Amino acid sequence: MTEQFIDLTKIDFWMVLFGALVFVSPLTNQRLKPITWAILNCSFIFAILQWHGVLMLATVGVAFIIIQSVAGTLRRLSTTLMAAGLLILFVIHKSPDLATIPTLSPVKTILSVTGFSYIVLRMVDLLRAVFEKRYPPPSLIGTINYLIPFHMLAAGPIQSYDEYVNQPFTKKSATPQESLSAIERIALGLFKKFVLAYLVQQTFLTGFQSNGIYFFIEVQLFFLWLYLDFSAYSDIAVGVGRLIGVPTPENFNRPYLARNAIDFWDRWHITLSQFIRRNIFIPLQLHLNRRDGGARPLVSASIAFSIAFIICGLWHGLTINFLLWGIIHATALIITNFYKGYLKKKLGAKGVREYLTKKPTLYLARFITYEYVAFSLVVLFFP
Repeated sequence: MTEQFIDLTKIDFWMVLFGALVFVSPLTNQRLKPITWAILNCSFIFAILQWHGVLMLATVGVAFIIIQSVAGTLRRLSTTLMAAGLLILFVIHKSPDLATIPTLSPVKTILSVTGFSYIVLRMVDLLRAVFEKRYPPPSLIGTINYLIPFHMLAAGPIQSYDEYVNQPFTKKSATPQESLSAIERIALGLFKKFVLAYLVQQTFLTGFQSNGIYFFIEVQLFFLWLYLDFSAYSDIAVGVGRLIGVPTPENFNRPYLARNAIDFWDRWHITLSQFIRRNIFIPLQLHLNRRDGGARPLVSASIAFSIAFIICGLWHGLTINFLLWGIIHATALIITNFYKGYLKKKLGAKGVREYLTKKPTLYLARFITYEYVAFSLVVLFFP
């Protein structure tokens, strides 16, 4: 479910973080700070990839050149070329059948170690922003800092290009109180990852090889482990961002308290949900509504949910398992959307507000949502 290839037990990540604290955090010059940040991001790529880092940075350089041409007269051709290149690299990265081809092994290693799944989504966001002429093409420094921020490579978050442009580097150094808060957030992430998640995994999880009642217990604990492990990386990324003055979006908001599938995806992997919403769901829904004049909004939303979450599933992995997982979540979103429409029609706006405040209903809804999401993860272990 996550792409956590950066090993936090090795010194590479922490040395670059130390460099960021020494060289980036104190800077107030808004021209010098991005350059220093870019040098550190490139240094991290070399630290984890060695000479393969040249290939990764060359790929970023090619993306920069194509992005520049997207704003010119050959914008459609450039966009098509970049989209095709991203698709090819993504298939190489995510297809398990290609893992056995020796010539592709170095490419897969580079893509895996750098968390290419997250990089490709940033590339799509950047490509769309420039193609639609919402923003001019970024500089090479800006391209590097947006696509390969070292603290967001392990498991996101996926910062939107709009947010990257509109939330520049912090001009002043963090105060002692802000620094302490950031360090506490990093410490929380490390505690989740190396204590809580580790204990749950080592003590209770069997990869769903268990039978009987323990199978159902493991379903609950696997979802708990996934949250602890995944959100730990996001805690560290957010803490690092605050410490060095690089805006980093939140990625989780107590997802286990979600009362339905729509609420869950507003709380879980928030930046991925927002990416899907702005780049797939909303454009597709608007297109479908225009085609039928808005006569069947629920049907349009259902089709958009289905396509969006099939793509979401395949983004996680090009396997039948992830395809099924995407369909399962699309089904939950469609049912939730129809149910919300039914409640509004039956109870009215005031009645719905009263209905949502009932504690027994809320607790039951949270329980059903938790169990649905937890059992959806089991399909990832089907042979």
